[in-house]
Amino acid sequence: MAIFVRPSGTSPGGFNPPPLAPLEVPSLSWTDAQGRTTLLSDWESGWVLQPGIRGLDLPGYDFYTDASPQIDGNALRGLRAQAREVFLPMAFFGTDRADFMARKRSFLSTLNPYLGPGTLTLMEADGSYRTIEAYYVSGAEGDTGQDSSGLHWQTVGLTFSCPSPYWLGEPVHLEYGAGASGAFFPVLPVVVRDSQVLGATVIDNPGDASAFPVWTIHGPATSVVISNDSTGLNFSVTAALGSSDVLVVDTRERVQTAVLNSVTNWWPNLAASSFLWSFQPGQNNVSLTLTGTTSSTSVQLDYQPRFLTA
Repeated sequence: MAIFVRPSGTSPGGFNPPPLAPLEVPSLSWTDAQGRTTLLSDWESGWVLQPGIRGLDLPGYDFYTDASPQIDGNALRGLRAQAREVFLPMAFFGTDRADFMARKRSFLSTLNPYLGPGTLTLMEADGSYRTIEAYYVSGAEGDTGQDSSGLHWQTVGLTFSCPSPYWLGEPVHLEYGAGASGAFFPVLPVVVRDSQVLGATVIDNPGDASAFPVWTIHGPATSVVISNDSTGLNFSVTAALGSSDVLVVDTRERVQTAVLNSVTNWWPNLAASSFLWSFQPGQNNVSLTLTGTTSSTSVQLDYQPRFLTA
């Protein structure tokens, strides 16, 4: 059994303490679908992470290959990153049996997958962080073995399933239009005049994978074309926006919607040749061309870089 280690001057109290071991790890927290955030190493609350965390770095990959007669080896036809699992060993403890049970139950109640997906957040000492959507899968079924539990302590290995293999970086928000600040882009602010290019700039995606933007367009405008000139892809809005209209074009995978004023489906008003493109890793040359604009016209851009590691 591992040596019991505790912070100086504190103790979970009672007999038969949990087999805790020192762990050096940045701050890791769990936010459930109801918005409750739990720090996963919280001595005062009665639980701490243990050594043996897995799943914070690269995901697994599926490779699709073809074999040909009389040709050695295989031809790689494609690959994809798999959904990942994150494994978190934890110890629960209390000053007595009742205290231990109350603490453990309060924590485990946040893991109910029927509530919907939650979020794991890893924060570094400098305040930077990355997040990943996750569901609890297994590990807290209850093990009363001699080396895994006592009268008022228990160790568990929690497994979370993450539908996306990518960790998300901090959100990026940018604005184009009259009075837009957009300090990220030295070409801004851009003053909008009737029928002109609203903005042309370079967006640097620091992530390891493509990042999918959400565009919020405030009218008026008689037409809108938003292009990634680096890839040659664009999407066009063919219907006019009034001065009070707000159109949100969400390019994210498994979402991909165009909604006017939060209620009306505007997908039919995207040109047939439209492609809801993403930012590739590195620099992307982007242009926003709007006609029929006034000084009230603006475009907002929101996205999150995606990373292979936490």
